[in-house]
Amino acid sequence: MKIGINARFLPLPYTGIGKYSYNLLSALAQLDEENQYFLFTPQLVDFPLPENFKQIRVPEKDYKSPSLRKAHWEYNLIPEEMKKWEIDMAHFLYPSNPLMKLGIPTIVTVHDMIPWRLPGYNKLLRSKLYHMHAKWALKRADHIITVSDFSKGEIQKIVKTEDKNLSVTPLAPPITHYDCMPPGLNLRRKFLLYVGGYDARKNVPMMMIAYQKFIANYYPIDLILVGGKGKDLEEFITDEFTEKVAGRFTVKPKGKVILTESLQDSELCALYKQAIALVHPSNYEGFNLPLVEAMKHGRPLVISDIPVHHEVAGNAGFYVDHSSEDAFGIGLHEFLNDSKIQKELSENAAMRVKDFDWKHAAQQTLDVYNLFM
Repeated sequence: MKIGINARFLPLPYTGIGKYSYNLLSALAQLDEENQYFLFTPQLVDFPLPENFKQIRVPEKDYKSPSLRKAHWEYNLIPEEMKKWEIDMAHFLYPSNPLMKLGIPTIVTVHDMIPWRLPGYNKLLRSKLYHMHAKWALKRADHIITVSDFSKGEIQKIVKTEDKNLSVTPLAPPITHYDCMPPGLNLRRKFLLYVGGYDARKNVPMMMIAYQKFIANYYPIDLILVGGKGKDLEEFITDEFTEKVAGRFTVKPKGKVILTESLQDSELCALYKQAIALVHPSNYEGFNLPLVEAMKHGRPLVISDIPVHHEVAGNAGFYVDHSSEDAFGIGLHEFLNDSKIQKELSENAAMRVKDFDWKHAAQQTLDVYNLFM
């Protein structure tokens, strides 16, 4: 069986879909020696593969608009390549299957329903058209793989697909082939760690204010925001909450917000190992991969009280009201004042993460392929 895979994000290992692509394909390569895999990417990557896996570079057309280049690549060039290579089954690792059926079984992985559930992600006409097309195309997929029961429920609300055409395959901590290497940061204090994106639903400015208001003046603990440089977050680092003696003399805060560049996985690994906890105040997620990454290193999680976080983190999470900076700040304060709960959550994290494994995810994916063989 020739399985064609849209692996567009394979060259982008720091994105969520990039991590999914790399780890799933790595696990499939170890598991499946019978089928042939054709990985279509805009550029080739250094990715060790067995003989039954083949990377195929499909260059984008030179359109001025990045979104037009992407859409043309997904909906025109990839179907043409799949036809050229006589592919028997197609798997799109994110919603990108063409509206017109390919004439072969088509499987699509949907990581979340953010573009359809959150209006702020469809403000531009071009974005609305793209996601409307993607929604229609999803309805024509033969099978949808998603990453959590929460996302499955969201898909069923939007796409109205039958339960038998949906499978849940949870994500897992990354498959690593490196040693943890500390990043070049001057880490003089203990720290809380944030790893993730910086779009509005992530709630990062609220968390920064909560930290400065309730934590920075009282604890020698920093807040590190990985990849936070260049995200226009400096305006949220203020002197507003700095303590003053007799209302006049400024007291230097004990902790501070640290914004970093994007980090290599080996550097991120070192931060996970040292952090007091991962903090995540997101309003909406399909899974939230940093949670299992942190649990791999036995880190407790201070996270927003949303359904998918309960599904993923279970008893490794300290769930905090994220409706305001006061609520979140008080939650952080409560966590930092309870060494017993910190220890308990750390132990729970080390056990909980065993439920998430890429070999298992690959087998579940192969089980879906087998439905059509």
